[in-house]
Amino acid sequence: MSTHNDTASSGMQRLLDRFPPVLQAAGGILLVLQVVFGFLLVVPIVFAFLFGLLDGGGGSKARPRSVVESPRREGPVMMTLVVTGDRRTAEVDFNTSDGSVDQSDKNIRLPLRRTVRVPEGGHLSVNARTSWYSGPGKITCTVLIGDRVVEQDSQFGDRATTHCLARPDSKPIAGATVPPQGNGMLPGEVRLTRKVPVRRYKGKGSPVVGRVSDGDPRLSYLALGGEWGRSREVDPQISGYHRRQGFESEVGWEAVIASGFVKEELVLEAKGRNRLRTLAWAVQDYRQSMGFNESARGRDVASQPITVGGRRGWVIVREVRFKPKKNMRATMDLSVVAVVDTGRPRPSFLWIDIPNTHKHLWPDVNTVLDSLSVN
Repeated sequence: MSTHNDTASSGMQRLLDRFPPVLQAAGGILLVLQVVFGFLLVVPIVFAFLFGLLDGGGGSKARPRSVVESPRREGPVMMTLVVTGDRRTAEVDFNTSDGSVDQSDKNIRLPLRRTVRVPEGGHLSVNARTSWYSGPGKITCTVLIGDRVVEQDSQFGDRATTHCLARPDSKPIAGATVPPQGNGMLPGEVRLTRKVPVRRYKGKGSPVVGRVSDGDPRLSYLALGGEWGRSREVDPQISGYHRRQGFESEVGWEAVIASGFVKEELVLEAKGRNRLRTLAWAVQDYRQSMGFNESARGRDVASQPITVGGRRGWVIVREVRFKPKKNMRATMDLSVVAVVDTGRPRPSFLWIDIPNTHKHLWPDVNTVLDSLSVN
């Protein structure tokens, strides 16, 4: 045993003897607390280091790759809603929580795509259902933030209904994609992208009995007699026309010549160098969706530019084939739409529709188109 250690121990004992017993006890307690706290601080660091080694050295960077994370968003967010389906039209309601967007349409053409502004802390709600007259079908609503799907619902059936509710902090759905948009056409339909002149239909057609002047739309054209009824003014808020001439070709079906302004929503969506052709397409599609059932398939057979009184226009002729109602003879209508930029804020249109039960009147198409002028 070393004498140096004995001397140090006796010296330490003499030093301690100078302090009262109370202070000696307090010092011992402090020493124990230091040891305990030091242990508590060191152990988590050691364990974290060991687990990092076992995890391949990734530490806090190691995360499951299947987790889809969204960056934190502050302020309003732009969201895009998309409604698709295997029917031509649907009933769609969508709105934002602050009321800045609140739209409802009982007969909206699919596919539908809109981008709206959603406030921070708010939401976008979309409800879409198949139309009552379209029969069983599939419908899907999708909401995107940027190019990532954050909400999606798809249903099938008679009056199938979908609902999407998305918020600015909604996380992307892993693997979700937007259903194919297509071009809004159904199998068996044709849309001409090249110029094809309007056919000269053979036959005598109807006699001419005067001239129609449609004031506000600024269109003028020949009035026909024979089987055609008298041309008259109608309420555009109810019918969508300003003037109309027609006759019942059979029970529950009729031939029509009508004119008016192109609907505002169609005008707003048609832009670019081919605007008038796009509008003629849009009017044809709208009239087809309004006047025919879901079996209708439109095949364009003519598409050409026209000049009316020095104003530009476009004509599209479409053969609309459909499954007739019981005891009905017509299976196809010849539908003709001419859209003319008359200088008004909205272009005007002329629509001629004659079923195949009255092919002998198809030359009336040429008669009326050739007489079209701008007031």
